[in-house]
Amino acid sequence: MGSDIFDSIGIGTDLVVIILAVIVIIQAIALFTIISKCNKLTARLNKFTTGRDSENMEQVLAQRFSEMRQIVKNEKQQNADIKTVNDKFLTTFCKIGLVKYDAFKEMSGKLSFALALLTENFDGIIISSMHSREGCFTYCKEVTNGESFYILSEEEKLALNVAMGKDGAVEAARERENQKPEIGY
Repeated sequence: MGSDIFDSIGIGTDLVVIILAVIVIIQAIALFTIISKCNKLTARLNKFTTGRDSENMEQVLAQRFSEMRQIVKNEKQQNADIKTVNDKFLTTFCKIGLVKYDAFKEMSGKLSFALALLTENFDGIIISSMHSREGCFTYCKEVTNGESFYILSEEEKLALNVAMGKDGAVEAARERENQKPEIGY
C-alpha cells in the first residue's frame, strides 16, 4: 500500500529511505551541537555561581543589592543637603560691588569706599566708608529688590549697579577708581 503511493508519484522507496536517513543524520548532528552548547553553558554557569574563595552567587547578589540600597539612601540625603544649601544660598550675600574713591579733595589714596552686598534676590546692604583727616565715617543702608529707600550717593549707586551686574557698571567703577584726585587748596 505504501509503495503504491510512491509508485504513483514516481518516487522509489529506496529514495525515501535515503532522504529520511539524511534527515536523521542532520537531526543527530544538530542534537549533538545543542548538547555541546548546553554543556558549555552549564560549565560557565557553574563557574559563575561558585565564584572565588567559595563565595556563591547569592551572597554576591545580596551584597550588591545592599550596596545599591545604601547608594539610594545616600542620594536622598545628598538631595536634601543640596536643597538646604540652595535655600541658604538665597539668603547669603553672593553679589558684591565695590567702588573705591577719594571722598575729600585733600585726601588721596582711594581710602573711601562703597560696598554693596546683595543676596540672589537683590536684597542686602550698602556699606559706605568715608575717610578724612579728622576720622572715618561709616554708613549702612538697606537694599530691597535692588532699591534703597535712602538716598544713595553716586558711589553707592555705582556699587549697587556693579553688584547687580548692570551693563557697563564694572567699567564705570574701574574708571572711577582710576580718576586722579582733584586737589585744590
